[in-house]
Formats: sequence, C-alpha cells, structure tokens
Amino acid sequence: MASTSTTPAYTNSDQARAQAAFTASLRIAGSMTVGGAFYGFMSTAAALCAHSLIQTRQSRSRKQLTFLLAYVGTLWLAGTAVVVGMAGVAIDAYVIHASTSLQSPYVQNLAPGGFTSVADIPLWIICMLSDGMMVWRFKVVWSMSRFYRYLLAAPIILYLGTSILGFLAFVVFSKLPVTAGDSTTFNVYLVTAMFLSSFCLNVYITAFIAGRLFLYRRRFKANWGMPGSRHYSSMGTILIDSYVPLTVCTVPFLATYLINNPAEYMVAVILGEMQIIAPLVVMIRVSRGVAWDSSMASESLEDAVDRMIEAQSLRIV
Repeated sequence: MASTSTTPAYTNSDQARAQAAFTASLRIAGSMTVGGAFYGFMSTAAALCAHSLIQTRQSRSRKQLTFLLAYVGTLWLAGTAVVVGMAGVAIDAYVIHASTSLQSPYVQNLAPGGFTSVADIPLWIICMLSDGMMVWRFKVVWSMSRFYRYLLAAPIILYLGTSILGFLAFVVFSKLPVTAGDSTTFNVYLVTAMFLSSFCLNVYITAFIAGRLFLYRRRFKANWGMPGSRHYSSMGTILIDSYVPLTVCTVPFLATYLINNPAEYMVAVILGEMQIIAPLVVMIRVSRGVAWDSSMASESLEDAVDRMIEAQSLRIV
C-alpha cells in the first residue's frame, strides 16, 4: 500500500523503535490474524454463493450460470491473493528485513513488485468486480424509474474513474517507487483518487438503493402492514441490498489511509474481504429469490406493490 505522508524527523531513537514495533504489531495482526478471520468469512460466503447458484441453476441458462460461478471464483482467488500478499509483505519486512524495519515506522514500506504487487493488483480487481456488481444492482432497482437515465450517469463515471485510476496506479506505474521522490507523490495521488472514487460510488449507490427500498417499504406498510422477509423491504434487507456494511467499512480505511495511520494495513485487509463478502451475500439473496431482482424491476414500484396486495387479497377470499 502506498504511504500518504513524508518521513518525519525522529530525534529520539527509542521513540522511533517503539513506534516501529507498534506499527509492526498492527501489520502482522492485520495481515495474519484479522486477515485470516475475514478470509474465512469470505471463503464461507463464496462457498454458500456457489452452492446456491448451482442449487437454483434451473432458473438461469448455462452461460449465465458459468459466468456467475466464474465471477464468484475470481473474487475468491483475488481475496486469497490479497491475504497472501499482505502476509508476504509482513514476513518480508519483519522477518527477512527485521534489522531495518524496526528502526523507524517509515522504513517498512517495501519497494514495488513482489508481494506488494500480489496484494495491490488483486485489491484493484476486487474493487472493480465489487463496484461493478453495485452498479448492476443500482440498474436493477432503478431501471423502471423515470429518473433512471439521469441517475445512472454518476455511478458510471465513478466506476470508470475507479477502474482507470487503479489500472494506472497498480499496472502502468507499478514499477515506480512508492516511498520517495516525485513519482511517489504522483502514484499516491492516483491511489488516493481511486479509493475516493470508489467510496463516492459506494455512498451514492447505497443512498439511492436504500432510499428506493425504503419508499417501497413505507408504501407497502401503509397499504398492507409490516412487510415480511420475502417482501424485499425489511430493514435488514435494505441494509444488505444497499451495501451499507461495505460503505461503513470503507470509512475507517479512508481515514487511516489519508492520515498514514499504521492501522491502514489491518483495515485494508478487512476492506478487501468485505468487498467480496458484500456482493456475494447479495448474490445469494438474488439466487434464492429473496432480493429485489429483474422480475420486480420489470414493473414500476407502485405496480409491484399493488400486485402483491391484490394477490394477498385473493388468498384471503
């Protein structure tokens, strides 16, 4: 991960070593302990999603099933690479180069390439796949609204910005140093802009999907009472389908990254895994028919509610 601040002048070597030891503990705990735990959650979500897709394969074509399974597999492989890369960076810094890494907390950023690329490039791939899923969910929920064509422009621009900035930072300029020199500043700006673009996309889509589903919930409740778990509008459903957990996890990462706090390495691993878990949970709900999908979006919001109320009235009669 790139650093966002310059090296301060330490006058107390003991203080520098103490801060370096603290940073080392956070990086090791983040990449191995916390990262391993969230990797387990992510692997479980991937297995459940693949199982659910296969179990409900009758509802989709073979090409669709293959594409969705490939999507899940790619996310899992990228998530595995992030954890391996972060762990490799920690081992390289605090085992192989321990004599220099523990002198100052700012001597621990490794040169580009190696385990750094193993962690950074998959993190960018995860970001693209996760954000792409969010844009698709936005389309599903809002496609029949008369405001859809105007609302879609912002997420597309933000998604393209995230993809292009990440490609430039982690692929085109991956050989540039990230700890010193003018090229470092340029690369750090690219990475920072990429994360900010992704964060803005998350907030935008979360707000509009949650707002759409909340309006659906309010009208449903006014006409029929409290909606059930299969009515796409319980509060838990709104939180999950609008990617609130992912957006919440992005905030501490941006905060620690922008102020160059050592906790950024721990939060980066958590964010990388959450970017996989969040879309997989939504895919599980879609495959089981308990999330807002294209069959609901094919009619207007009001018509969807009216059809459900009419169907319930017929059952009562």
